[in-house]
Amino acid sequence: MKTRLLIILFCCIPLLFQAQKYDNTWVTGYAGVGPQYGNSFLTFTDGSLIIDSIYASAPFQDNNTSFSRFDGQFFAHFNGNHIRDQSFLGMQNGTYLNEEISINYDMSDDDLTQGAMFLTCPGHPDSVMLIYMSSEYLVNSGLVTDVVSSDISYAIIKMSDNDGKGKVVERKKSFVHDTLQFGHLQAVKHANGRDWWILIMEYSGNRFYRILFDTLGLHTPEIQSISKKVYAGAGMNKFSPDGTKYVGYNGDTFLPNGSSIDIFDFDRCTGLLSNQQQFKMKGEYGGIAISPNSRYLYQALGDTVFQYDLQSQNIWDTRTIVALYDGFEDPFQVKFYQFQLAPDNKIYITATTSTQYLHVINQPDEPGLNCDFRQHGVKLLKFYYASIPNHPNYRLGPVDGSSCDSLGIDNLPKAWYRYEQDTLDQLQVSFHDLSFYEPGSWTWDFGDGSPGSTERHPGHLFDHPGIYQVCLTVSNGYGTDTHCKTLYLGVSAQENPVLQSQILVSPNPFNDFLSVSLSAALRSPVFHLYDLAGREICTSKMELGINEVKLAALAPGLYFWQVRSGGEVVKTGKVVKASNGE
Repeated sequence: MKTRLLIILFCCIPLLFQAQKYDNTWVTGYAGVGPQYGNSFLTFTDGSLIIDSIYASAPFQDNNTSFSRFDGQFFAHFNGNHIRDQSFLGMQNGTYLNEEISINYDMSDDDLTQGAMFLTCPGHPDSVMLIYMSSEYLVNSGLVTDVVSSDISYAIIKMSDNDGKGKVVERKKSFVHDTLQFGHLQAVKHANGRDWWILIMEYSGNRFYRILFDTLGLHTPEIQSISKKVYAGAGMNKFSPDGTKYVGYNGDTFLPNGSSIDIFDFDRCTGLLSNQQQFKMKGEYGGIAISPNSRYLYQALGDTVFQYDLQSQNIWDTRTIVALYDGFEDPFQVKFYQFQLAPDNKIYITATTSTQYLHVINQPDEPGLNCDFRQHGVKLLKFYYASIPNHPNYRLGPVDGSSCDSLGIDNLPKAWYRYEQDTLDQLQVSFHDLSFYEPGSWTWDFGDGSPGSTERHPGHLFDHPGIYQVCLTVSNGYGTDTHCKTLYLGVSAQENPVLQSQILVSPNPFNDFLSVSLSAALRSPVFHLYDLAGREICTSKMELGINEVKLAALAPGLYFWQVRSGGEVVKTGKVVKASNGE
């Protein structure tokens, strides 16, 4: 097969099975007048979501992707045109990447859902590739009829350049030029566990482009024809986390039954699709995601979210409603739009309008309503519009024993977990396994002398308050790995460093309001603010997520704050109220 060789400066043995936290950091938001505008910063470093804010004006609409280093440290993000580094400044040589091909009827490339994605460069650990699509209006007989993508291009970033902030060493390199489905860009690991397959469909047709990305670069695109035509529409495409399924949703609000879900089997060795199942419906734009165990498909269709069982012989017959829009507004209707499976194995869902809220599926591996869908269940610090970062599954290993398992890479399991304390009983803890590379067994040591557990997601009641070292050991036929965390249960909250990191008060100094971010499930949390004389200025009940305390009428000066849980002081600090208008 002919190849197109990428110019990458360093070649060395790939760092295949390190932390692989390339999707650890998400950025949303846009610029505006007022403290509620800017960027929210979502991280999953320890397995649980932590929300912070960045006072930058990186604007995102539908198009959004980000990339972290292998250890989870934020590196860069892309909004359809500009790559920005960890300082939220334009990366060297990385701005204005997407200049449309068409002179007339151009549209903005930040409107493309799943219009870009960062991929690790096989065999080149100091380099990362950004693949991205252009967009323009389709014009027939002088009339604008639809939106298409005309090009897929790439840029190569050398991560160590520019004092570790990165530099784009190749840019605006087109490798597919055709009338393509707009957005819906997805990639999955090759069966060898190192390389990538990139898939994109032609506009309203029955042909797919597939591109192999390996140590030599991007191979010449090949085309596969499928049995049933897929009409392009607003929606999303996803690979299942295990790479065995490829699913697309295309929503068309104008044609009766013009929307469809198309489900394929996918061969990670050959990159070929097979066994197409197409389900027609009347619908509109929306999103999809697949559960961590690769069994359940979730689909947003207007104000309804459905679940399907991908393991059933009759997938359509398993269609189950798991959420109906409840009418919540902030300030507009907060319906359902883009989906993304996160490193904490929850699925987060955006709204179609500007809001501060995300929806969340807490238990997506469970059937029906047991999936625990929470509408507007996560509040961000800043308004965002529509988008959530588009990521592949970076933590997918080889298909051991397959004909393409040719690199000697084994699925050496990596242990990882998160935990949640019960809000009423802090000694009752639920543990959630997040391990990857195909573990086959789980052994929990709760550090309290108990027999432990071999369940994948156990619950455990500790006998008394204390500091516990909880270790998860995962194993398969290739190896064993252990991950330990220190749990502070029932001890003084101010001596609990984990809990301290889960309470954030910002900004400092502030003008009209303070944001109190609680990532820990505290019992009856309350925020207190005091002046220099110790007089209480305000008291505000808190909830999990982001809480705003309005203080516009407060006089400028220094103030002290406390967060209490069940009457106990959990965390303290001080803030400065700036002069009004500053």
